Amino acid sequence: MALLNGLVTFINSMRNPLPVMPVEYQVRPRLGVRFSLPVHLILFIGFLLISPLLLFVFLVLVSIGVNPLLALTLTLGSLLTSYINVTIVEITYYTPFAPFGDFMKLFPIPIVMQRVDKLFIELNVGGAIIPVAVSIYLILTYLINNTAVMALFIMSLIISSFINWLDSRVIPGIGVALPTALPVLLTLTFTLIATILFRANPLGFSYSLGSLSTLIGADLLNIGRVVRSMRGYVAIGGAGVFDGIYITGLASLVLASLYRVLI
Repeated sequence: MALLNGLVTFINSMRNPLPVMPVEYQVRPRLGVRFSLPVHLILFIGFLLISPLLLFVFLVLVSIGVNPLLALTLTLGSLLTSYINVTIVEITYYTPFAPFGDFMKLFPIPIVMQRVDKLFIELNVGGAIIPVAVSIYLILTYLINNTAVMALFIMSLIISSFINWLDSRVIPGIGVALPTALPVLLTLTFTLIATILFRANPLGFSYSLGSLSTLIGADLLNIGRVVRSMRGYVAIGGAGVFDGIYITGLASLVLASLYRVLI
């Protein structure tokens, strides 16, 4: 009779899977440097092939008064350091599971094992550290003294970050992906408004808005989903997000150059 009851329990368990056991994790700071090839290697090579265009943009920026070191950082610095990642956080996951769960329905033995996984959160030098540092410099230099421009910049940053967050997605094994054209379109639209209405500096406004809104919307607002679904290495400002940041930066440089030359 007991064996029959066990068989009935086994059949019911096949219809109703075991409940998912809670996953515990431990977060601790970790400092390290990791070198990796760019995910989009073809795109990386393509950028190197258009180096004459980058040189032209660099010369135009210098001619309109931009610091040469800043101009070099904006054109080549982010690209050449896109394969350098700085590890800042290590997350260890402890996932309990019951081996042979269906078998133990027949013979209940309290055996629970634990699987250990790790997630390393990194900052990409070319896609996060340099854009944030340059954006802060540009904001303090060109935008902060004009209250109207700063108000429009903050509003544009909130809207752009929210739209980027809605259009981004977390891809297991890769990271956060964001269509490259979206940040560029949002940045150029808001920069055009700020330039026409308030005579905002196009370089400071466009580069800062494009870089920060992409990082905030695609990476920072998705950090919860990344922690829940990703394992291995995840770089803030890397993978699919770097393309959007760098192309947006190039577009803002071209826009600023054209604006200064034509006006």
